[in-house]
Amino acid sequence: MKKLLISIFIIFFYHNVFAISLQEVSLHLTNSLDLKLKDSNKNKPIIKDIYKAFDNKPIWVDNSTKVSTLIQALKNPMYNYKNKAFDQKSIKKLLYYLDNNTISQQKKALVYARLDLLLTNSYIRLIRFITQGDVDWDLVQKKLKSLKDSDDISAVWEMKVKPIPSTKSIISSIKNGDIVSYLDSLIPMKERYTKLVRMLIKYRQMDKFPKIAYTNKILKLGDKDSRIISIKKRLQITGDYPKNIQINNKFDKTLQKATITYQKRYLLKVTGTIDKTMTYYLNQPAKKNIQSIITNLDKTKLYPQKFEDEYIEVNIPDFNLRYYKDNDMISKMGVVVGRIDRPTPLFSNSIKYMVLNPTWTIPDNLIKRDLIHVFRENPNYLQEHNIHVFRGKKEIENLTPDMLDPYEYSNKKVPFRFVQYPGDDNALGRVKFMFPNKYAVYLHDTDNKNLLNRRYKIYSSGCMRVDKPFELLDILLTHARKNYDRYDIEEIIATNKPKIIRLKKYIPIHIVYFTVYEEDGLAYFKNDIYMYDKIIQESIIGRSKPTFKMPKNRFIKTN
Repeated sequence: MKKLLISIFIIFFYHNVFAISLQEVSLHLTNSLDLKLKDSNKNKPIIKDIYKAFDNKPIWVDNSTKVSTLIQALKNPMYNYKNKAFDQKSIKKLLYYLDNNTISQQKKALVYARLDLLLTNSYIRLIRFITQGDVDWDLVQKKLKSLKDSDDISAVWEMKVKPIPSTKSIISSIKNGDIVSYLDSLIPMKERYTKLVRMLIKYRQMDKFPKIAYTNKILKLGDKDSRIISIKKRLQITGDYPKNIQINNKFDKTLQKATITYQKRYLLKVTGTIDKTMTYYLNQPAKKNIQSIITNLDKTKLYPQKFEDEYIEVNIPDFNLRYYKDNDMISKMGVVVGRIDRPTPLFSNSIKYMVLNPTWTIPDNLIKRDLIHVFRENPNYLQEHNIHVFRGKKEIENLTPDMLDPYEYSNKKVPFRFVQYPGDDNALGRVKFMFPNKYAVYLHDTDNKNLLNRRYKIYSSGCMRVDKPFELLDILLTHARKNYDRYDIEEIIATNKPKIIRLKKYIPIHIVYFTVYEEDGLAYFKNDIYMYDKIIQESIIGRSKPTFKMPKNRFIKTN
């Protein structure tokens, strides 16, 4: 119906526009560029350059197709997922006045000029929103840095805010009339972005979630309970429970399957039963999901249209590493990531080499935060864990806890180097994957496999421990400078000596933070473990909070 009304407006509109002189419209347009565009409008220089390229003639009002296409684009959630105004009411109002001949003949040229200018300004605003969004990323960075003082958290997120596209490309899109294809070309992380927008549309159209009563009783297969009717209705809305099945109060196998699907999507403990924790999640309103989807769409603005043909993506709140090649995910494995007070930094790099039988040189901050305390409690700790101590190149045989006491809370660097030698109890396990960076973080095996079975895998000091290190090694070995088979690898490990394997092709790695994504046709929602989503939500231009306070309670359960 809306499309029909717009078409009617435009048909009548074009009967009128040719009744007046386009030269007269151009004259009013030239005057309006300074009178109607405020100096505070950051799009003003771009708009003036665009009209200059068109000899200050109207660029929309003499082409019905362009106007119709732009109006539809302004409404399209693929480009405007926040339903931002972009002067749509004013545009509609002017079209209405022109259609109904409520404007005198003397003022029509002025109105057409005003309309043309509004359309251009709205187009630039839409382009800016697609490429940059409306998050104040400088404020986000300021809040992340402030966590060091407020909570002793070193939060790092390397961000690249894209500039608005060149004026030349914008002019070309208008001249050629390829508005839609041009806007499509600007969409960041296109595949992920498109899935999120479709998910957003779906959740906006969902019925209101029914409230489910809390009880200490855990519902399981075979139970009958009045609450089960509400639970099935709730799971039907989100597609976990089939919509074509008659609802009753029995906990059947279909509900058990739906429960497991839901638990996986929200990273709940997968039990196939419904307890208080799952009831809490089921009672969260759809608007919470909608906000999460929008925030994750905002984050796509920081990335290009697509990553490389072959790359590794580590999604921190999902605790998973995915290896992609030619648009296919060829491997997926769990990872342990940085604790909530020692978050893994978010950045991009490239894996250049692997180390078998790695040694681990303990970073200065971990010596002060952890090792000194443990060593004081257990003076045999270093020997028990195959840790050797050096001062310069000389190994220290008789280090005592009191020799480290002055450095525990000091800004001075500890003058000793602690190196854990290769072995089964090495913290890095038997292999590490190196992408040299200033944060001294990398992917590696682990001597503590049990942590990979936890619900929230937040136990490292920043590095990422990999669930299937040798599966990842096998994939990367296809890019090694020399040929290695499984026997070669086993022989190297048996030596218990470090061995570097260099790659002839560096493999990009992207450490990202997406709490919502679609996979295998299902929508997954993950906990905002580092509170970065919350920081972004409170940094929207026009309604931001100047500071961020970390909440005391971050989880319901972490295991």
